[in-house]
Amino acid sequence: MGRRALLGIVLATGAAWLVGCGDTNGADPLAFRDGGFKVEDASVKVGKARKNVRYRVYPGLSYVARPVDRKRQTLSVQVPVRIDGRPVDSAEAPIMVDSTGSGAASTAAHRAALAAGLVVVTTGVRDGSWNGIVDLKAAVRYLRHNQGKLPGDTDRIVAAGTGPGGGLATLLGASAGRGQYDDDLRRLGAAEATDLVYAVAASSPVTALDKADLDFDRKLVLTRYIEPSGARYLRRLPEDDRALYLKRNPWIGWMHGRVSVSFDDFVDHAGKRRAADVAVAPKGDTPLRNAMDFVRQRNPDRARHWWLRADTGGGDVPITVVGTLAAGLDGLGDDVDAAVDWDAGDDGGDTGARATALTDWITRTAARRS
Repeated sequence: MGRRALLGIVLATGAAWLVGCGDTNGADPLAFRDGGFKVEDASVKVGKARKNVRYRVYPGLSYVARPVDRKRQTLSVQVPVRIDGRPVDSAEAPIMVDSTGSGAASTAAHRAALAAGLVVVTTGVRDGSWNGIVDLKAAVRYLRHNQGKLPGDTDRIVAAGTGPGGGLATLLGASAGRGQYDDDLRRLGAAEATDLVYAVAASSPVTALDKADLDFDRKLVLTRYIEPSGARYLRRLPEDDRALYLKRNPWIGWMHGRVSVSFDDFVDHAGKRRAADVAVAPKGDTPLRNAMDFVRQRNPDRARHWWLRADTGGGDVPITVVGTLAAGLDGLGDDVDAAVDWDAGDDGGDTGARATALTDWITRTAARRS
């Protein structure tokens, strides 16, 4: 072989090595880099007090190597650095992951989480169907892939969301570790990491259900969630207002501070019956898997801690989803904190109070590390 040919092989090999390896920072397209952040401040109402929070925002981080929608397949990381002027170490803080997007409830939840010292990750997804759950799993894989580089404890990820975002969070927690989505994740260039989450916190979750799931244990949901919620609501009312409320709603039984109702009467009060539409996926989309499929399969990799809320103003879909999941997960022995907010409305009533309650639950639950 001539000297010129040999030199050409050496140069070509060296060039290929440089492209494949580059420097350490350029080798991994999904590596988190602690730079490019901006600093923001927020005054957050916590109970009757306020906390001043300074936090870093790392925006526009792509969580897959081969995105098909560069605008949506990104996430933002918010990291508290000072609370009421005191420095915060977020290295081992729980991580809240939310795909809901904007809205008063989401903003309140994110601010309350930051004020409690949690890391908040907001992630975009392509839709509320199959692509959405694939994207959400890819986002969790990105976080776990960057364990030790990214602020927060990736072993204590809490999937959160409201409405369709809550539906995706419940499906993520129920289907964690299952392989049905692996081909799509590989095509996107998702990180080679697990998508397991520690806990799920979903408000008014809307997701796909099979027709069989609509016949969940109504007695359990009534006695454990709906009737106690109604009793708490009525006890808070002044006596004259309570008497007027009961007069306008004669279907409610009220005796010795307790409520008794039928499930059908409650759903009629809650709003439109929409359960028949729950299992219908948008036309042209790959059907969204049912979270209950994985609960029935007793998925050993599922999340074991669940905070589930439904609002009476949102119709019976969230109530059906929460009732079905709560009954199923409770039967498996999981840690389930579920409730129906009586007459809270679509916005969940006092979003600040709910956000604080959620953050308190995350803090208590994550502290167990089990």
